Amino acid sequence: MAPQRPRQPSELMPELVEEILIRLPPDDPATLVRASVVCKRWRRILTDPTFRRRYSVFHRAPTLIGFLYDCHTFGGGEGATPRFVSTLTPSPFPHRALVDYDGCRILDCRHGRILFNTSGESVNLVVWDPATGRRQRLPEPRVPCWHYTAAVLCAATVHGCDHVCCHGGPFLVVLAGFDRARNILRSHLYSSEAGAWTASADLPYCNITSRKPSALIGGDLYFVLVPRDMILRYNMSKNCLSIIRSPAEHEVHGGAALVPMEDGSLGFAQALYIQSSTCEVVGAAERFGTIFVATDVGVFTIELKSGRKRKVAEPGEYSAIFSFMSCFYAP
Repeated sequence: MAPQRPRQPSELMPELVEEILIRLPPDDPATLVRASVVCKRWRRILTDPTFRRRYSVFHRAPTLIGFLYDCHTFGGGEGATPRFVSTLTPSPFPHRALVDYDGCRILDCRHGRILFNTSGESVNLVVWDPATGRRQRLPEPRVPCWHYTAAVLCAATVHGCDHVCCHGGPFLVVLAGFDRARNILRSHLYSSEAGAWTASADLPYCNITSRKPSALIGGDLYFVLVPRDMILRYNMSKNCLSIIRSPAEHEVHGGAALVPMEDGSLGFAQALYIQSSTCEVVGAAERFGTIFVATDVGVFTIELKSGRKRKVAEPGEYSAIFSFMSCFYAP
């Protein structure tokens, strides 16, 4: 009697395959890429728009894709070259697109959008969405600001948007700076829906804003003031400015970062002075509880809760790092 041929394993039902694939980690895009080349059926599932939406909702959080910083070259004047460093492999970020922004400065990066200043101290702002390629140039505010900074954010922030995948929608830009004519701090609010600067506020205070990354907590934006130990708070719902004291003094370039904490409070991260090496806190990743630290041997991310460290870049000049988070999908 001839031996029986071994039975072929039955194929998994499509719905079971989908439930398995949806649990692949979003912070490891190489896993998604490998899964997409297993067979045509898996590829169809992974590239289906319905699955993409389910995948984003299932993980309920944007992915930390990498960070941006301004690269200054010796003899290059005031201009800077924006650079992107990926924390994922393969990198989903369109590197070549940054060529269009040579000579610009990065002001902020939030909710899948990047905010650039395109010319020196003048207020010439551009908002770019790398996922869609769309860019929008903003008009100058009616009252100019000197030595300003700015933040970009989803327009639905005050209404409870979870920011899982909100790029491409309406956005707000908050500009904060020093009004030399009146010796006051001033803010302006831009709405992409209105296509105009819709509100402004001022505060009789003579410090200037730093171009370090801002922090967003609820409906409040926080900006670092220099050269003293002060932080500027802008409340979006009330359109008002106020000053709070930071726990330590900070320098104009690098040295400290504002960190949104899990309990909704504002954290302040700063490196202790170490004589034998250079160590500066240069940025933070909102919603991740992670700070970026620049050292003599490279840039590291440090998870505040676990203490876990990871090297993400080689040594260089990093005065400010802007984390880039977005709803990401590899295949």
